[in-house]
Amino acid sequence: MLAVAIGLPLVATYQPLQPGETGGGSFPGLPTAASMRWVTKYIANGPELYVAPQRGTFALSGSVVNGGPFPVTILGVTQAPGSPFTPAGPVRYLTGDEQSRTHVLRDLTLAPGLAKTIIIGMPLRIAYCADRRVYTGEDVFLVKERFLGFTHTVPIPFVDYGRPVVTNAPGGQSSTPGTFCGR
Repeated sequence: MLAVAIGLPLVATYQPLQPGETGGGSFPGLPTAASMRWVTKYIANGPELYVAPQRGTFALSGSVVNGGPFPVTILGVTQAPGSPFTPAGPVRYLTGDEQSRTHVLRDLTLAPGLAKTIIIGMPLRIAYCADRRVYTGEDVFLVKERFLGFTHTVPIPFVDYGRPVVTNAPGGQSSTPGTFCGR
C-alpha cells in the first residue's frame, strides 16, 4: 500500500518529453512557407524565424525525444491558445533514421532514451492580411502524451533555445491603412 501511495503521484506527474535538436520551417512532403527567413528585428534576443502572411498552408517543424526511462505515447500535437498559427491538416512525423518517409502522427509510442528523436511536421495557416507595424509569435507547440493512463500536455519549442516564430499580427482588409495582404 505504501508503494502505491508513493508511486501514484510519481506516475501521475511523469513527463519525460524534451525538445530535440531540430525545428523551425520546412518538412518533407508539406509546403514550405513563402518568405520564411531568420531575422533579428522583432524581438530583442533574436534571431527569430519570420513567416510572412500568406494564403496557403505551410509547415513548421519541431522535434521531440523521450528523456525518461519508460516509453510514452504521443496522442497528438496542437497549437497553443492564442497562437497566430492554426492547424491546417494532419500532423506528420519522421524519425531521425528515416529521413524521407513520413507518417501521420497518432498514438505514437516513443521508446525511452535520448537516441530516438522524432521530427514533427505541422501543416498550418496564418492570417492572410496583417498589420505592417505589429508582430506576434509563438515559441512552442503542444504535445499531448500518455503514460499508464495519465495524460499531460507539454509545451515543446519550435526552435532550439525557445526562439519564437514570428509573423505580422492579423489585420483588416487590404484597403485599411497599415494593412497588407500576403501572396
